Amino acid sequence: MEILITGHNGFIGSNLYNYLNSYHNIYGIDYPNDILNTELPKVDCVIHLAGSTGVRESHKNPKKYLDNNIKITKRIFDHYKDTKILFASTSSAKELQSPYAISKYACELIAPKNVVIMRFFTVWGDYNYRKNMLYGLAIEGKLDYITEHKRDFTHVYEVCRAIKILIDKGVGGELYEIGHGKPISPLDFLKKIGYNKVLPFRKVEGESNITCADPTKMKELGW
Repeated sequence: MEILITGHNGFIGSNLYNYLNSYHNIYGIDYPNDILNTELPKVDCVIHLAGSTGVRESHKNPKKYLDNNIKITKRIFDHYKDTKILFASTSSAKELQSPYAISKYACELIAPKNVVIMRFFTVWGDYNYRKNMLYGLAIEGKLDYITEHKRDFTHVYEVCRAIKILIDKGVGGELYEIGHGKPISPLDFLKKIGYNKVLPFRKVEGESNITCADPTKMKELGW
């Protein structure tokens, strides 16, 4: 199968590219100018991961998030009208407390029937990790504080496995939540990865207090 991954240089995209490369013929393209201005390849399936990410950063530059995420996604939707598309949304879209969440939810609303919507829940992992997220900050020794929010932490390998399943079994027009449904605190997560430095707690506004996936539909597909 010929598959296009947008955002293939990013955290999830690079892991997915490596994961699927032995199963399919993979094309990669990244954002924003390539996707907006370059001729897009003819493929059997598109996995659309590209876009501006991060809840906290989106409060600093909301226009960037709204422009990048919605414009890029609309071009993918418009170009691949007869092709199966897997679109990466976010757990934040459940509460809409940030420009990032709003931009992703807007894309969910305009998604045509050939689009499989995937809501990711706090993805973390070892390869090409995001340095500005909890796991990356801990690994880099740059974590200054933690919050009391609870998150449904999901390893990037599990996300890749879910996407592989959705390529074959995902239904257009449906929304799938990719997470374990077992939220834990940042403190408990850090303990699980072997990080034991004592850090102060800080209250952070503009984020969900808890995110929790409903993995029922994914489990029915064999995840």
